[in-house]
Amino acid sequence: MELEERMEYNGAWDEERKDELKRVFFDLGKEWENEAKMLRERLRAEGISCTALERSGADLQWSLKTAPFRKREAVVLTDSPAAGKRLSQEGIVCFGCQRKGNAWFEGAVLVLEGFDEVDARYLEEWMCRAQGRPARIAETERLLLREMDEKDLPELVRIGREGNGLALLSEDVFSLERLSSYWATAYRLQGYGLWSVLYEGRVIGCCGFAPYEEKRIRKEDRVQIWSYRMCCDTECAGMNKNEREAEHPILELQYMLDTAYRRQGFGTEMCQAALQYADERLGADTICLRIRTDNAASQALAQKLGFQYSALHF
Repeated sequence: MELEERMEYNGAWDEERKDELKRVFFDLGKEWENEAKMLRERLRAEGISCTALERSGADLQWSLKTAPFRKREAVVLTDSPAAGKRLSQEGIVCFGCQRKGNAWFEGAVLVLEGFDEVDARYLEEWMCRAQGRPARIAETERLLLREMDEKDLPELVRIGREGNGLALLSEDVFSLERLSSYWATAYRLQGYGLWSVLYEGRVIGCCGFAPYEEKRIRKEDRVQIWSYRMCCDTECAGMNKNEREAEHPILELQYMLDTAYRRQGFGTEMCQAALQYADERLGADTICLRIRTDNAASQALAQKLGFQYSALHF
């Protein structure tokens, strides 16, 4: 397929910049008072409208009706499982809030034990996932990285098959069935994954992370391991290996790019954006990259990104 033919696809790939998080409702008891106050201050500084709902026996849904809002632009933080269930049935995205315990929040997109890592972007990403919309991950001068949308999948399958895909994964990764299963589960389970990369509204590849699986590499595999260290030792002082990996995971950078868009700097641009996200949002300790020994272009890219040739153990 020639580039001119491919570009005819352009037009309906994305409905970008639809609804963003604009309002957060707090339905929380007194034990959350101080943390909720600090979170409201942070969110307001980011331009988010925050409303603390009164707990005077009034019905929660009635309280929400007194403050009109669009469901696609708002979330509720509640420590009441009953309220969470009612709200989710109304199509409102709910975050359950509880200290360590056994309360079951039916319908909650996520259960929070505290707000230290919560900000507007965090809430918006999970709001989009709950609503079945792809969360935006990063924007560069030319590219948009966002979670995969169902309509991206056939094009990603084509790119993977024509361009040898993610070279070190099994070939059936790029079956539509397997990619559909990945799209339906990965982001809700991990909070990250492989993201679609768009240029001028068109899907041109994907880039993102997977949990690193340490595998024995044989000489006949012809594979190099490169690594990029993110977490400084002072951040991990006093942690044993298990604690360190739980708090600061080791991730594997994976990417692919449509052959028509290679050698134009897009690979560097999308990987730099992904690495910045991993540093700011995922708390990664080390990023690994597996490259075939005959893939000079990816080796050059790894060096440009700051990766170093590494052994299997860190």
